[in-house]
Amino acid sequence: MSDRKSRQADTPSVEIVAGTPEYPRLPELHALIADVYATSDTMSESFAERYPDPAALAGELAAISCLPGALFLVAEAAGQPCGYLSVKPRRASRLRHTADLQLGVGSAQRRRGLGRRLLADALARLAAGRVIEIVYLMVRADHGAAIALYASAGFERLATLQRDTRVGERYFDGVLMRRFVGVPAPVAER
Repeated sequence: MSDRKSRQADTPSVEIVAGTPEYPRLPELHALIADVYATSDTMSESFAERYPDPAALAGELAAISCLPGALFLVAEAAGQPCGYLSVKPRRASRLRHTADLQLGVGSAQRRRGLGRRLLADALARLAAGRVIEIVYLMVRADHGAAIALYASAGFERLATLQRDTRVGERYFDGVLMRRFVGVPAPVAER
């Protein structure tokens, strides 16, 4: 049995639930996001900048929940958060049909299909909601597993942004990806 299949077999049943400001395990969700940031240098901002405390996370969940078409999903295993995905619509009136996606899986749960499950669930909800038509995401060019995951879910690579992210003294390229949701993708002109 492959390493990935054996890890999937060891994964407890996972439930995907909505992350709302009233999410009952907010401190645990905050700790999960801290783990994602601490174990990956592929994030473009620091955890302290994004969510300095659980109250900041609750504020973000409240802000997201007010936006039409927005999602914040939490993957739970054995009642504990182990992954998350946010889809945050853009606020400008002419861009409200578009949104930005961010996904994270806890370090102990990676390579078990949780990111794929969260992504599939989110895309199905977005298609059913018929508010968001285009989802964008940024990923570091050296994060091959993430690029492969998003490509397998129908995201297309739009651009490579050279030296987009700086970690210490090192620069990394970023990849901008897009997926149409619930509407046909435009046909490229020849």
